[in-house]
Amino acid sequence: MNDIKSLKPRSFVKRHFVLIIMLSIAIVVIGIGVKMQDQKDREFHEEMVKEVKKNEKSIEELVRNRDDNKVVKTVTIDYDSIEHNPMGGIMVRCYVNGDKSLRFSVTISKDYIEDKREYSFSGGISSKLYDLMTEDGK
Repeated sequence: MNDIKSLKPRSFVKRHFVLIIMLSIAIVVIGIGVKMQDQKDREFHEEMVKEVKKNEKSIEELVRNRDDNKVVKTVTIDYDSIEHNPMGGIMVRCYVNGDKSLRFSVTISKDYIEDKREYSFSGGISSKLYDLMTEDGK
């Protein structure tokens, strides 16, 4: 039995030990990087939520201005749906009168026109909401 142990060179054991240490360090560094990126993503999302909250009234006005039949009583913004638009701006989904089938999407763009944010119905409007809001839908 002792003869078998003596056949393993010490450098083999040292190499495994060094390999284990290097892998452990790599795992720790990758873990720290992932955690830092997650923190940055959370902070970025919080900034977008603040921007949407700052523009709640404008979003409501936007949908109310398109409401020919005055069916919009309340507008609910889905803060969990807020995403960064790769082309710039913030995309958010909203719904009307507490009914999630009456939904619309708004993009708050980074472009300013006469010191006002530019809004658009980039994601569109559900056909059900469109029918209720427009005279064409009757």
